[in-house]
Amino acid sequence: MKIMIDVDDVLADFNGAFIDLSHELFGTPKDVEITEWDFYRCIPGLTREMEQEVWNIIKNRENFYETLKPFAREEDFSLLREVILSKRYEIFFVTSRFPVRGRSVEEQTCRWIKRHIGGSISPLVYVTSKKGALCEKMNISIALDDAPHHIDNLICHGVSVVVMDWPHNRQFVDLPRVKNLKEFFHVVENWDIICQNQTVE
Repeated sequence: MKIMIDVDDVLADFNGAFIDLSHELFGTPKDVEITEWDFYRCIPGLTREMEQEVWNIIKNRENFYETLKPFAREEDFSLLREVILSKRYEIFFVTSRFPVRGRSVEEQTCRWIKRHIGGSISPLVYVTSKKGALCEKMNISIALDDAPHHIDNLICHGVSVVVMDWPHNRQFVDLPRVKNLKEFFHVVENWDIICQNQTVE
Protein backbone atom coordinates (compact mmCIF):
# COMPACT_ATOMS: atom_id res chain seq x y z
CA MET A 1 0.00 0.00 0.00
CA LYS A 2 1.25 3.46 -0.91
CA ILE A 3 0.67 6.25 1.58
CA MET A 4 1.07 10.02 1.22
CA ILE A 5 1.90 12.15 4.25
CA ASP A 6 1.78 15.96 4.17
CA VAL A 7 4.57 17.86 5.92
CA ASP A 8 3.49 21.26 7.26
CA ASP A 9 1.19 21.09 10.29
CA VAL A 10 1.33 17.31 10.11
CA LEU A 11 5.03 16.78 10.79
CA ALA A 12 6.41 20.34 10.97
CA ASP A 13 4.91 23.28 12.87
CA PHE A 14 4.52 25.83 10.08
CA ASN A 15 1.55 27.59 11.69
CA GLY A 16 3.53 28.08 14.89
CA ALA A 17 6.46 29.54 12.96
CA PHE A 18 4.17 31.98 11.15
CA ILE A 19 2.53 33.07 14.42
CA ASP A 20 5.95 33.56 16.06
CA LEU A 21 7.22 35.63 13.14
CA SER A 22 4.07 37.76 13.13
CA HIS A 23 4.56 38.38 16.85
CA GLU A 24 8.21 39.24 16.32
CA LEU A 25 7.40 41.77 13.57
CA PHE A 26 4.14 43.30 14.73
CA GLY A 27 3.61 42.30 18.36
CA THR A 28 0.54 40.22 17.52
CA PRO A 29 -0.52 37.60 20.10
CA LYS A 30 1.12 34.17 20.13
CA ASP A 31 -1.76 32.32 21.78
CA VAL A 32 -3.82 32.08 18.61
CA GLU A 33 -5.95 29.35 17.06
CA ILE A 34 -5.79 29.19 13.27
CA THR A 35 -9.42 28.69 12.23
CA GLU A 36 -9.18 29.89 8.63
CA TRP A 37 -6.64 29.54 5.84
CA ASP A 38 -6.01 33.31 5.76
CA PHE A 39 -3.86 34.15 8.78
CA TYR A 40 -4.96 37.78 8.93
CA ARG A 41 -8.51 36.59 9.64
CA CYS A 42 -7.33 34.65 12.70
CA ILE A 43 -4.51 36.67 14.25
CA PRO A 44 -5.77 39.78 16.07
CA GLY A 45 -4.08 42.96 14.84
CA LEU A 46 -2.70 41.38 11.67
CA THR A 47 -3.85 43.01 8.44
CA ARG A 48 -3.76 41.49 4.97
CA GLU A 49 -0.77 43.72 4.17
CA MET A 50 1.07 42.65 7.34
CA GLU A 51 0.45 39.01 6.46
CA GLN A 52 2.04 39.60 3.07
CA GLU A 53 5.10 41.08 4.79
CA VAL A 54 5.45 37.91 6.85
CA TRP A 55 5.24 35.79 3.69
CA ASN A 56 7.91 37.94 2.03
CA ILE A 57 10.27 37.48 4.97
CA ILE A 58 9.72 33.72 4.92
CA LYS A 59 10.50 33.60 1.19
CA ASN A 60 13.77 35.46 1.75
CA ARG A 61 14.91 33.56 4.85
CA GLU A 62 17.79 31.18 4.15
CA ASN A 63 16.72 27.52 4.33
CA PHE A 64 13.58 28.49 6.25
CA TYR A 65 12.02 25.02 6.16
CA GLU A 66 14.99 23.47 7.94
CA THR A 67 14.42 25.81 10.90
CA LEU A 68 10.85 24.70 11.65
CA LYS A 69 10.07 23.07 14.97
CA PRO A 70 8.38 19.66 14.86
CA PHE A 71 4.62 19.44 15.22
CA ALA A 72 4.65 15.65 15.45
CA ARG A 73 5.72 14.11 18.74
CA GLU A 74 8.99 12.25 19.19
CA GLU A 75 7.13 8.95 19.55
CA ASP A 76 5.37 9.61 16.25
CA PHE A 77 8.68 10.11 14.46
CA SER A 78 9.90 6.86 16.02
CA LEU A 79 6.78 5.10 14.79
CA LEU A 80 7.23 6.59 11.32
CA ARG A 81 10.81 5.33 11.24
CA GLU A 82 9.63 1.84 12.24
CA VAL A 83 6.94 1.80 9.55
CA ILE A 84 9.36 2.90 6.83
CA LEU A 85 12.01 0.38 7.86
CA SER A 86 9.45 -2.44 8.10
CA LYS A 87 8.40 -1.77 4.48
CA ARG A 88 4.80 -2.54 5.42
CA TYR A 89 3.80 0.53 3.43
CA GLU A 90 5.49 2.76 0.89
CA ILE A 91 5.61 6.24 2.43
CA PHE A 92 5.77 9.37 0.27
CA PHE A 93 6.00 12.89 1.68
CA VAL A 94 4.16 15.34 -0.56
CA THR A 95 4.23 19.08 0.12
CA SER A 96 3.13 22.22 -1.71
CA ARG A 97 5.83 24.40 -0.12
CA PHE A 98 6.92 27.42 -2.15
CA PRO A 99 10.61 28.17 -2.83
CA VAL A 100 12.66 30.13 -0.30
CA ARG A 101 16.28 31.23 -0.36
CA GLY A 102 18.92 28.57 0.03
CA ARG A 103 18.61 24.91 -0.82
CA SER A 104 15.73 23.58 -2.92
CA VAL A 105 12.43 22.85 -1.21
CA GLU A 106 12.98 19.13 -1.82
CA GLU A 107 16.41 19.16 -0.20
CA GLN A 108 15.36 21.26 2.79
CA THR A 109 12.36 19.00 3.37
CA CYS A 110 14.42 15.82 3.02
CA ARG A 111 17.06 17.09 5.43
CA TRP A 112 14.43 18.12 7.99
CA ILE A 113 12.55 14.81 7.85
CA LYS A 114 15.75 12.78 7.96
CA ARG A 115 16.96 14.72 11.00
CA HIS A 116 13.76 14.05 12.93
CA ILE A 117 13.22 10.45 11.84
CA GLY A 118 16.84 9.51 12.42
CA GLY A 119 18.73 6.54 11.09
CA SER A 120 19.84 6.08 7.51
CA ILE A 121 16.43 6.65 5.93
CA SER A 122 16.27 8.77 2.78
CA PRO A 123 12.69 10.11 2.66
CA LEU A 124 10.86 10.24 -0.66
CA VAL A 125 9.78 13.88 -1.03
CA TYR A 126 7.68 15.42 -3.79
CA VAL A 127 6.80 19.10 -4.15
CA THR A 128 3.60 20.04 -5.97
CA SER A 129 0.52 22.21 -5.63
CA LYS A 130 -1.47 19.52 -7.47
CA LYS A 131 -1.40 16.76 -4.92
CA GLY A 132 -4.46 14.97 -6.24
CA ALA A 133 -3.08 14.50 -9.75
CA LEU A 134 0.30 13.35 -8.44
CA CYS A 135 -1.18 10.90 -5.94
CA GLU A 136 -3.55 9.49 -8.55
CA LYS A 137 -0.62 8.98 -10.93
CA MET A 138 1.42 7.33 -8.17
CA ASN A 139 -1.48 5.05 -7.14
CA ILE A 140 -1.52 6.40 -3.59
CA SER A 141 -4.13 4.53 -1.53
CA ILE A 142 -4.44 6.84 1.49
CA ALA A 143 -3.32 10.44 2.03
CA LEU A 144 -2.92 12.36 5.30
CA ASP A 145 -3.37 16.13 4.91
CA ASP A 146 -4.73 19.16 6.77
CA ALA A 147 -5.31 21.81 4.08
CA PRO A 148 -8.94 22.03 2.87
CA HIS A 149 -8.02 22.80 -0.76
CA HIS A 150 -5.64 19.84 -0.93
CA ILE A 151 -8.18 17.54 0.72
CA ASP A 152 -10.79 18.55 -1.88
CA ASN A 153 -8.25 18.06 -4.68
CA LEU A 154 -7.21 14.63 -3.44
CA ILE A 155 -10.84 13.52 -3.19
CA CYS A 156 -11.54 14.77 -6.72
CA HIS A 157 -8.75 12.50 -7.96
CA GLY A 158 -10.16 9.45 -6.18
CA VAL A 159 -7.61 9.37 -3.35
CA SER A 160 -8.85 8.31 0.10
CA VAL A 161 -8.07 11.00 2.67
CA VAL A 162 -7.50 11.01 6.41
CA VAL A 163 -7.70 14.52 7.87
CA MET A 164 -5.14 15.83 10.34
CA ASP A 165 -7.49 17.52 12.78
CA TRP A 166 -7.26 21.32 12.86
CA PRO A 167 -9.94 23.99 13.38
CA HIS A 168 -9.46 25.15 9.79
CA ASN A 169 -10.68 21.83 8.34
CA ARG A 170 -13.63 20.88 10.54
CA GLN A 171 -16.00 21.05 7.55
CA PHE A 172 -14.91 17.53 6.56
CA VAL A 173 -17.26 15.68 8.88
CA ASP A 174 -17.46 12.42 6.91
CA LEU A 175 -13.73 11.70 6.70
CA PRO A 176 -11.57 9.93 9.30
CA ARG A 177 -9.81 12.47 11.52
CA VAL A 178 -6.64 11.99 13.54
CA LYS A 179 -4.52 14.10 15.88
CA ASN A 180 -1.17 12.36 15.43
CA LEU A 181 0.68 9.72 13.42
CA LYS A 182 -0.10 6.96 15.91
CA GLU A 183 -3.81 7.50 15.30
CA PHE A 184 -3.19 7.74 11.56
CA PHE A 185 -1.42 4.40 11.29
CA HIS A 186 -4.15 2.83 13.44
CA VAL A 187 -6.66 4.06 10.84
CA VAL A 188 -4.49 2.71 8.01
CA GLU A 189 -4.23 -0.71 9.64
CA ASN A 190 -8.01 -0.85 10.05
CA TRP A 191 -8.86 0.78 6.72
CA ASP A 192 -10.86 -2.13 5.31
CA ILE A 193 -13.07 -2.25 8.42
CA ILE A 194 -13.57 1.52 8.37
CA CYS A 195 -14.58 1.43 4.70
CA GLN A 196 -17.02 -1.42 5.33
CA ASN A 197 -18.66 0.50 8.19
CA GLN A 198 -19.01 3.63 6.04
CA THR A 199 -20.61 1.56 3.27
CA VAL A 200 -23.12 0.06 5.70
CA GLU A 201 -24.03 3.49 7.08
